[in-house]
Amino acid sequence: MQPDWFKQYISVQPEHHTCQVEGATIAYQHWKNPGKPALLFVHGHAAHAHWWDFIAPAFVPDYDVVAIDNSGSGESDHRVEYSAALFARELVECINTAHLNSPIVVGHSFGGTMTRIAAHLYPEQLDSIVIVDSALAPKKSSREPLPLPKLKSRYYESMEQGKRRFRLRPPQPCDNKFIMDYLAGHSLKKTPKGFKFKLDGAVFAKMALTEEFPAAADMVRDMRIPVGFIYGEKSRFFPPAIAEGLALILDSTLIRAVPDAHHHVFLDQPLSFIEALKDLLPQLGS
Repeated sequence: MQPDWFKQYISVQPEHHTCQVEGATIAYQHWKNPGKPALLFVHGHAAHAHWWDFIAPAFVPDYDVVAIDNSGSGESDHRVEYSAALFARELVECINTAHLNSPIVVGHSFGGTMTRIAAHLYPEQLDSIVIVDSALAPKKSSREPLPLPKLKSRYYESMEQGKRRFRLRPPQPCDNKFIMDYLAGHSLKKTPKGFKFKLDGAVFAKMALTEEFPAAADMVRDMRIPVGFIYGEKSRFFPPAIAEGLALILDSTLIRAVPDAHHHVFLDQPLSFIEALKDLLPQLGS
């Protein structure tokens, strides 16, 4: 059963818009509040803009709020090839198309990585960023190209059948079943053959590996705009030793830990996440 606060937030309906980036249509949701500071939410891998439906409305009284579907996810187009620089351009083009004035960009997980790279490449377009439970490696990493998965489109006879196949990536427990059910319903689309997931399951395999960026920790340490950070105290990516090391990279006053939250912080503790972000945002003034 959905709690009252959740029903209230998802009842605040955004406008739906698109922009064009390198031949792909990129969808975004806009909870408009003209004249207010701008806030852009960026989802993680295997997620989509609707992951913010029960978070974004909490900020609408004070911000002009947008949530984007990066290419390969949600209502946005799939690509033959993806890249970090291309994802960063999608964020900037969304900012420009939605007429957001130097927004604060909040990115979770893989979306936090793309937010960080966007801030590295286009610091003049952003006011500040908040990285949510996204690892900050101290050294540059390299990997071999991933083989393209043998993707065979799987269709389900009903929405309910498809929703039973919904999983978090990376996996973790989540006690808020009403949130999982809501996200699952927005992760599928109806086709003439039945229901199928919207996600391009080959995003990582299609990622270009020729781009050269500084190590994540160095990139954040040298960032020209303010950087806030939120992580889950139970996150697999931030055990105590790693969490303590964040203060060597970031301003310690701009770090927030959310108790009883795993990697998908705002699914586990949505109200605590909202509280942490509301507490953090005023301190990011550049």
